[in-house]
Amino acid sequence: EKYKTKTPSLHVARYWAMCEWFDQTCGQLLDFLDREKLTDNTIVLFVVDNGWIQSPNSPASERSKLTPYDGGVRSPIMVRWPGHMKPGRSESLAQSIDFVPTVLAALGEKPSPEMQGINLLDPEAVAKRTFVTGGCFTHNAVDLDDPSKNVQFRWIVEGTWKLIQPVAKDEPAQLYDLAADPDEHRDLSADQHDRIEALRKRLDAWWKP
Repeated sequence: EKYKTKTPSLHVARYWAMCEWFDQTCGQLLDFLDREKLTDNTIVLFVVDNGWIQSPNSPASERSKLTPYDGGVRSPIMVRWPGHMKPGRSESLAQSIDFVPTVLAALGEKPSPEMQGINLLDPEAVAKRTFVTGGCFTHNAVDLDDPSKNVQFRWIVEGTWKLIQPVAKDEPAQLYDLAADPDEHRDLSADQHDRIEALRKRLDAWWKP
């Protein structure tokens, strides 16, 4: 009811209301830690599901959830540990796979060699990371034991450059400069063959289905 008059879409109004409700529940959780005097001894990790552009009339809605575009894969990650880390904002590359190495480091433990994530509480480790990789999969898995049968796109972000590599052989790769074109409207693949090959080589080294 609160948001019905602020948007012509009932779906968007419901989404905004759910966001507010979620914010309130997060606040209640943090208030509980304060009341119980657990705040300084508790790490709070925040991550959300893949992106979902709600506006049904927006062209960008086709580039949100389940797509390899930033509207579908870029979402906030936050770490809160008062007394142990300073408040700040970073534009450095991070992924949810960093959570376990971060928590292990906070506990004085080391991640296993197989873990690809880094300790987000270590500024040096964060600064050294130059790229992140990922994949987009079918909504309903074709084969739970073989991810290569479910993947539709692989992508890599290195610096400000992003390569989207479709699995389908008849679909060309796409290349975007996220600094100049954050909405990914200008595909630069036609003029950046060397950069594409370099990024694809790094992407294949991570995983080639």
